[in-house]
Amino acid sequence: MGMRNGPDDLLHSLTELRPGDAKRRYRRSIFEDFPARGPFGHCACAYCGVWNEKLTIDHIVPKSKGGPHFAKWNNIPSCLSCNADKGSLPLFEWWRPQEFWTQKREDTLLAWVHSHSFVSAHTSISSWEQWMEETQRVLPIHESAKEKAAFAWPPSMQLQLAG
Repeated sequence: MGMRNGPDDLLHSLTELRPGDAKRRYRRSIFEDFPARGPFGHCACAYCGVWNEKLTIDHIVPKSKGGPHFAKWNNIPSCLSCNADKGSLPLFEWWRPQEFWTQKREDTLLAWVHSHSFVSAHTSISSWEQWMEETQRVLPIHESAKEKAAFAWPPSMQLQLAG
């Protein structure tokens, strides 16, 4: 479900063949999928609602604080001024005192995080890395660094092949 949403996943599944195209498609999907819209259907800043300027992608949990770079739940559209002003501050500590903060925008952002987070939406484990380890899953972007297990036939097939 939520495991196939980063640019490396687009490359892995051969949806895109070139890394640059996969990254552009991933970024475009954030702008197309985020529900905050301006009056002409353009994507709007998740924080202040501005829709008539070039938007950037902001990390809700900053990369410098351990936030994942290509997790769709952690990437939202943001205007340049909000992105620069927030910097690496905790989201709600920075956002709620702002005069443009509204409960509706906060609910929209939290719904985005919940709907794109396969861990919080489907498990009680808060750390996606812990969930991946406990369910013995490997993200495609990490497969090249890990030893791939040799293919093993299921026991029922081994008996048929041997006999």
